[in-house]
Amino acid sequence: MGQRDRMFKVLVVGDATVGKTSLVQRYANDSFNRHYKSTVGVDFALKVVQWSESETVRLQLWDIAEVPLKIKQKS
Repeated sequence: MGQRDRMFKVLVVGDATVGKTSLVQRYANDSFNRHYKSTVGVDFALKVVQWSESETVRLQLWDIAEVPLKIKQKS
């Protein structure tokens, strides 16, 4: 059997300043920085995992900035 590649997109979403960027950078690049700036829009990282001898998994990590939702209440 041949080599199989799989790609998954993983969206990391949540409130501002909870550590989304830290989590993504630590997992994808094994790095940590105490002084991250707020993400504007989207940041990407790629993590390649050798799942088995014949299967490679690529995780496309999307670090998405907080998007405040405004909900209108009926009067």
